[in-house]
Amino acid sequence: MTTRDGRQPKATGRIAILTTAAVLFLGACGGSGDGDSDVTEPDTPGTTTATTSAPEPTAPPAVDVPELGGTDWVLTEYVLPGGSITNPWPDTEITLRFDSGGRLTGSGGCNTYEARFTVEGPYDPFESGIRDANDGQVIRIDSLAFTEMGCTPDRVMEQESEFFDLLPMAGRWLLINEGSFSLRTADGSVLLIAAPSS
Repeated sequence: MTTRDGRQPKATGRIAILTTAAVLFLGACGGSGDGDSDVTEPDTPGTTTATTSAPEPTAPPAVDVPELGGTDWVLTEYVLPGGSITNPWPDTEITLRFDSGGRLTGSGGCNTYEARFTVEGPYDPFESGIRDANDGQVIRIDSLAFTEMGCTPDRVMEQESEFFDLLPMAGRWLLINEGSFSLRTADGSVLLIAAPSS
């Protein structure tokens, strides 16, 4: 509204200034919203323009981490100190059982043993034909203790000692083909493979 001589009354001018200040204030605050829309500075006083932001990319779905516990595992092959892979001696059974409380128990083929284990980080599933050092999940095994019975023949005790030496070297665990379980070093080298107990 203007007077006859073209000037705005004082009250109307104040309202226009307050309206412009409010629009600018809202425009400045619009960038801290929830990301659904942004208020931009208007081209003319008293108007606002809303723009819609592009949706944020969504993260890929999380991979379910297989349960490490709840299964009794029987050793099927393991790495000898020289690096070659072998099977356990006939008529011996080496077992592993991981429980939900972070306890590993089993038989070394002669003596029973127990240790503590922890797992951490994401689980990277094994893809058939594609292996890398990040397959599986980080695992640490420590505080190994075992009974000290003697068994014959001597090769059973030697095999048990080799198995016990491998456990603290574990850096990753994973499920592989046909439901077998593998312990590997942190850089992905195989330490042992075990199958579910039948």
